Amino acid sequence: MRRLLWMGVGAVGAAVVAARVRRAARRFTPDGVAEQVEAVGRRTTSALREAVEEFRTARTAREHELVTALLVEPAARLAPRAVRRASPVQDLEDEDDFF
Repeated sequence: MRRLLWMGVGAVGAAVVAARVRRAARRFTPDGVAEQVEAVGRRTTSALREAVEEFRTARTAREHELVTALLVEPAARLAPRAVRRASPVQDLEDEDDFF
């Protein structure tokens, strides 16, 4: 009876070891490596998206702080941009003016 018990323990142990070896070997096949690369890419993309979103949120908050601290009227912050865009562009109709 003891031999049968130890044979069963050995068979279960061998099955567990074989499954782990198969999983480890799968990691080094082309498909396994591709899966690992895809997983790293997904994690990296997710981390970058989170970082960009956090940056944008912090930038907006800081911009609001600066506008309220430095400007009397927060709506006036668009005026310099509008003036810059509305500035006339020099019209070069004649090629002689260019050279």
